[in-house]
Amino acid sequence: MGATHVRWREWGEAAFREAQEQDKLILLSISATWCHWCHVMDRGIPGDPVHTGTYSDPEIAELINTYFIPIRVDTDRRPDINARYNMGGWPTTVFLTPDGEILTGATYIPPMQMRQVLLQVLQYYRSNRSEIQRRAQEIARRRQEASRPVARPGAQLSWTIPMHLIGLIARAYDPVYGGFGEAPKFPHPEACLLLLVEYVRGGQRDERLAEMVRHTLHGMAEGGMYDHVEGGWFRYSTTRDWSLPHFEKMLEDHARLIPLYLYAAEVLEEEKFREAAMRALEYIQRTLYDPECGVFWGSQDADEEYYALSRRERAMRPPPAVDRTVYTNWNSQMAMALLIAADILEEDRLQEMALRNLDTVWEWTIDASTGALVHYVDIHGERADAKGVPPLLGDQIHYARAALAAFQRTGERRFMERALRLRPYLESALADPEGGGFFDRPEDPHAIGALRIRQKPLEENAAAAEFYLTLYDLMGDPRAREIAERTLLAFEQEYVKYDFAAAPYGLAVYRAITEPVRVHVIGPHEDPETRRLLRAAWRGDPFHRVVVPMDPRQDAPAIQAQGFPVDGWPVAYVCVGTRCLPPARTPEELVERLRASGQ
Repeated sequence: MGATHVRWREWGEAAFREAQEQDKLILLSISATWCHWCHVMDRGIPGDPVHTGTYSDPEIAELINTYFIPIRVDTDRRPDINARYNMGGWPTTVFLTPDGEILTGATYIPPMQMRQVLLQVLQYYRSNRSEIQRRAQEIARRRQEASRPVARPGAQLSWTIPMHLIGLIARAYDPVYGGFGEAPKFPHPEACLLLLVEYVRGGQRDERLAEMVRHTLHGMAEGGMYDHVEGGWFRYSTTRDWSLPHFEKMLEDHARLIPLYLYAAEVLEEEKFREAAMRALEYIQRTLYDPECGVFWGSQDADEEYYALSRRERAMRPPPAVDRTVYTNWNSQMAMALLIAADILEEDRLQEMALRNLDTVWEWTIDASTGALVHYVDIHGERADAKGVPPLLGDQIHYARAALAAFQRTGERRFMERALRLRPYLESALADPEGGGFFDRPEDPHAIGALRIRQKPLEENAAAAEFYLTLYDLMGDPRAREIAERTLLAFEQEYVKYDFAAAPYGLAVYRAITEPVRVHVIGPHEDPETRRLLRAAWRGDPFHRVVVPMDPRQDAPAIQAQGFPVDGWPVAYVCVGTRCLPPARTPEELVERLRASGQ
């Protein structure tokens, strides 16, 4: 009798050394705790003779254990591996040479097909060594070229980029059901946000932009992609009309959708959008939040049967499992979302939750040896660095952005200090000093397979540019501005390859080429009147305004350098460029000054 289960190895030197010593192919499975078809491929669907488990089939398990080195990777815990090996979805099933180069791959493979695939791949590997080596070298060369977009000499940032992206979004827009592209249909919240930002900038005259956002958000909130019993959004719709979702729920998606819906509710005067966001907030706090520690869990599993039940029926059976892993990047994005929600809803409780989250995540994930944040901590307290995962770009950037957002809303110095503390790692370990922009992971001479070649992810580089632009606006640091512009210029031609999914880049370019409204709030940060002014400073625009808290006890030189009096506080000054309006001493006066500035 053969083994009845696949003996999965962890990604690492030991597994690859075993493959090389035994001259065996690697079967890499990229899975996820929330992934329905990953569970089907592992265990099958009980009572369903068609969908039996591929990896629980004894014959298949025996073939894999005998002739392959099987490696299992969780996509959320290893986004760097997923970015290089994903074959178009989850589960990803990919066959690698012992050196880690891709031979072939697919997504879900049912048992009958898997037997044939395993035998065919083995036969091909044994009979075509020279061809495999040639193809592997070609794939590596193409990967190297694709990974290093660089700033073009003489290139400049201009309105052409966001306007071009708005055109791409409009071309992908589905006028029948809303959303962008055909099935499967994903939310693309940044595409909607870019349309909204341009709609507001244009004085709300282009109703076509508003209608694309309105129709899309209604489709996602009223169709099957929204959980109308427990609240919150599922990951995406398998159908064009939003009717049939993939039922997993992700912290990351809610961190991006909640602020969009709240802002759209304000701009488009749509109360239903506010209600959808409020119910999603309730879902997050009820299901993905740990009130004891102040952290958010990663995701909730898909369970088609559970989500078909009524409220009363659901109460009688356990809900789908929650991945109790604390991901640094997703928690940071959720903290940012809560800060924006607190601005719009005027709920101090949400801001307090965000600040507590940022404090806990910092305490749990900061690595004293590198000065960087690790990617995750699991429910047992095991950290990503214990599993050999290096500090990744997304974790540093999303935390640093959220920390600056927290500083701007509270004036509490620890948040600014943390953002600045992450900067050396970003610039020494991840930055590309020659071509501009940032790599997703540090240089590693011992990296395995495709990890040897570092990548520059567009979305995280856009977030990095926004972080450095905010640093410049808060501190007047010209080096920060230069880093932001070089980062964006590295993708000035590259972004078109992403089509309308490059909307985050368009938002960052928009931020770089527009003069923000700066609100200087002068007063001790613990003074209730100062806090009221800080809260009012965010009314109307939670995304592109810059609020500069200035404590007269510590910032007297900076206050004088700006030409503001050092007494008579708390007070706020609204400035655009070098022009500042008369002082505002109450929240009501500050809101009036913001209106007078065009904001």
